[in-house]
Amino acid sequence: MRLNAGHLEVRSRPVGFVGLVGALFFGFYFGVPALFPRMEALVYSARPVTSEVLAVGAQYDQLVEFGTWLQATGATLCVVFFIGLLFISASNGTLAAYTVLLGSAVLVALVLMEGVFTLTWVSASTAGVPESARAGYDLMSRFIQVFPLVPAPAVYLPLGVILLRSRVLPTWLGWAALALGAAFLLVGLLEVFIPFAQAFAAGLAGLQDLWILTTAIILIERPAPKRSNPPA
Repeated sequence: MRLNAGHLEVRSRPVGFVGLVGALFFGFYFGVPALFPRMEALVYSARPVTSEVLAVGAQYDQLVEFGTWLQATGATLCVVFFIGLLFISASNGTLAAYTVLLGSAVLVALVLMEGVFTLTWVSASTAGVPESARAGYDLMSRFIQVFPLVPAPAVYLPLGVILLRSRVLPTWLGWAALALGAAFLLVGLLEVFIPFAQAFAAGLAGLQDLWILTTAIILIERPAPKRSNPPA
């Protein structure tokens, strides 16, 4: 289905606002731990001790639950943003579009599963159950390794191809999406052999958020299409 310029303008601005809010939610989610040194030390620690896992979970239970909401809601909004880009580029029904949808579905499922283990960690910490708290935290912290394996490449590689073919957005955004997808794919492979490659995955997650934010702003600020006057 091809969309004309009028439909493109009507659809692009709401899609941009959805992407903007989703990117801001993700930004808050990733930035909150930096405001609390004890939480930041735990989250970025390679092998935290169980006592610290229990203490931090009990101390920041409401904050972690709010972060889980931000992540789940932000991920859902970003998936709606990706789907909106498919409509804007008039690529529905193509193999690349279906691949984006598959990656988006895996992404939402992954985020919700991570949320379950995160809430298990803090609820068990509050209840003083160290075994469940430790298990919940360990399972939660592994999801950063899973994200580069399937959902990130499955979304950004075909999305980059779609944007380059449709040319509804600046070409460099399509190339940037391709670069993100390839980088995620490479990091997912490196994590098998290099333990500290997980840090690169976290960095790419930040770049991903920047890409969504930039693309959303461009969609919001794009000028209305010029309409030629009808013939007399």
